[in-house]
Amino acid sequence: MERLAQKITNFIQVNNSNLSDLEIKKIKFGLECFLGEITKFFIYLIIFYALSLTKPFLVATLFFCVPRMPAGGFHEDTYWRCFFTSLIILAAIVIVGSKVLLYAHIRLIIILITLLLIWIYAPVDHPNKPIISIERRKKLKYASLLITLLFTGISFMIPERYAAVATFALFCAALALPVGEFSKRRFANKVVNQ
Repeated sequence: MERLAQKITNFIQVNNSNLSDLEIKKIKFGLECFLGEITKFFIYLIIFYALSLTKPFLVATLFFCVPRMPAGGFHEDTYWRCFFTSLIILAAIVIVGSKVLLYAHIRLIIILITLLLIWIYAPVDHPNKPIISIERRKKLKYASLLITLLFTGISFMIPERYAAVATFALFCAALALPVGEFSKRRFANKVVNQ
């Protein structure tokens, strides 16, 4: 991904010489992230299609990934670790969500725990991209809560066979918050102790 992103970045740089070095680095990093996520998604799609689990996979991906955009959470250090960790999480969401029937009161408890985790931890920023502004932190927290509430509402409107997948996906996205916070603190302690 890095080489392809570098080629595209070089092409952009040749055609737009007004870009600063920092802007070029941002473009390259953004391209690496975009290309990495797109390739992961299509590989996962092929895997879940082969297992006849395409629709539950799409529900899990949507309900897991969208709330993480403002909330943040745990991130792996390398592309391949991210690839396999995400695959395991999505597979667990799809398998458990497809096999377990959640009664309304159990779903409500899971959603309340999800919202509590978001209220306590969101947003969890990455050590390489810290959120410094207190105002921005507040906006991201409220956006996380609103998106989760919106998706909770949607989870009660979709067919029952996908509702548990959606609920588990929201819950797993919220679980990534304390894990990400712990990981960030461990990283900060490691840097301080070096």
